[in-house]
Amino acid sequence: MISGMPSNSLTKCIVYFHDGNTCTFYSFDKIHKRSKPNKALGVRRLDKMLLRGRLKGTWETAIIYENHQKGKEIAKYKNGIRLF
Repeated sequence: MISGMPSNSLTKCIVYFHDGNTCTFYSFDKIHKRSKPNKALGVRRLDKMLLRGRLKGTWETAIIYENHQKGKEIAKYKNGIRLF
């Protein structure tokens, strides 16, 4: 399952579910078609999806990374709590 556009996204979120499955979600970083990408907006939207959206309560661990080959870790969640 993939959301967002992998080539256009500034961040990605890898989610590990309770049932053993893993999915990658890509951020939506723009407000409208002609706006500049905003990394903070994309991270807030991924955060909202995890904690209040459609995935609430279904996952065990989630990690948000920068979307490039050696992207650094931005945020980590465990059982619905943000660790950093």
